[in-house]
Amino acid sequence: MTVPKVSRLRSNFLAMMVWQVGNYLVPLATFPYLTRVLGAAQFGVLGYATAVATYGLIVTEWGFFLSGPKAVVERRGQPEALNELVWSTMAAKACLCVISFAVLLIAAHVDRKLAAVYPVLLAAWLTVFGSVFTLNWLLQGLERFSVFATVALAGRFSALPLTFVFVRHSGDVVFAAGIQGSAAVLTGLFSLIAAWRLGVLHRPCVSARSVRQRIRESADMFVSSASVSLFGVTNAVILAAMTTPYQVGVYTAADKLKTVANMVPAQINTVCYPRIASLFTAQPRSAARLTVLGAVATVVTTIAGATVIGYIAAPLTTLILGAGYAGSASLLRLLCLVTVFGNLAYFLGLQVLVPFGRARSRSWSMLAVGVLNVGLAIVLTPRFGAEGAAWSLLVAEAVLLAIYVSMILSRSSLRNHFTQLLSR
Repeated sequence: MTVPKVSRLRSNFLAMMVWQVGNYLVPLATFPYLTRVLGAAQFGVLGYATAVATYGLIVTEWGFFLSGPKAVVERRGQPEALNELVWSTMAAKACLCVISFAVLLIAAHVDRKLAAVYPVLLAAWLTVFGSVFTLNWLLQGLERFSVFATVALAGRFSALPLTFVFVRHSGDVVFAAGIQGSAAVLTGLFSLIAAWRLGVLHRPCVSARSVRQRIRESADMFVSSASVSLFGVTNAVILAAMTTPYQVGVYTAADKLKTVANMVPAQINTVCYPRIASLFTAQPRSAARLTVLGAVATVVTTIAGATVIGYIAAPLTTLILGAGYAGSASLLRLLCLVTVFGNLAYFLGLQVLVPFGRARSRSWSMLAVGVLNVGLAIVLTPRFGAEGAAWSLLVAEAVLLAIYVSMILSRSSLRNHFTQLLSR
């Protein structure tokens, strides 16, 4: 029994690594092109529009990408229940998408900065629309990570050539945003086809009651996912409000490069989540062992990636971004340091606190620390620009990790989850 599970976990991880590498190859192919063609200021406009669209994405997703895989695990072997889960989740996301778009229209009418980039925002909003029918959470819950990787990469690579065809100068920032959004729409369509071919998706089965239930069940996860936006996305918005588009461009560019160091740790978390959830009740000792292994692997790979990227930050930023992004190397080093605290905090919160029924505590802790980050960013960015935003993020992630560790150490049930590994 153990060997197949370990083998499947390994194959899932490899599939997700293939996805992550491919997922990075697309922006790696277009990223240097966009930074040079658009210039730092217009690249900052693209980053600002993407950040605003992310708020719509957070509302539309409503934490389903976290609660969804767990709900799928609970309904394995129940085709009718699983089919209802899929359709009711998509219906809930559609309702939330409409609400978030209505808020965008109102905000653009009131806020001049939003109105100035409204066409770019509309193009970027395609990402939100595509998320409504993207079923990656279903494929993760079924542990069909190879299918997930194929679907996601097909969507990204299908839109890749369009960037070089339609984005030729700084005025083409609308096309750049729209092409990124179209990749999300294609991914959603491909995931629907994959779910249908797997035999999971059947005739629509949805009701107002089931939609409300989906929203209610994922409320805590929404608070936590919304709180995450108070760490990264909001900093870009604060930079846009308090500094110049150039500062937004530098911050956004460095943040994208930081994902190179974060490829492996991010997939460890993704692959472990459904497996730990399925083992938690039936085989708690195995769940604890996998949690420890995952946490150690997260720390080791994060430090290794941050060290390598930090060491080559100067030549890397010059090579990829060009000469118009002065100061991005030091900013990249700082953001890589942020991942050391942030990755472990995210792993412990999702893999330990959530299974033990501490999802609400996790969510409110993230919200409180997210507010701390926003407060620090408002104070630091007017004086220090992009680096001020990065420092506020570093402090917030360190505080969040300290809170999670103290929560685990202060509760006997959480401590015993790990100490059981010491007994025979």
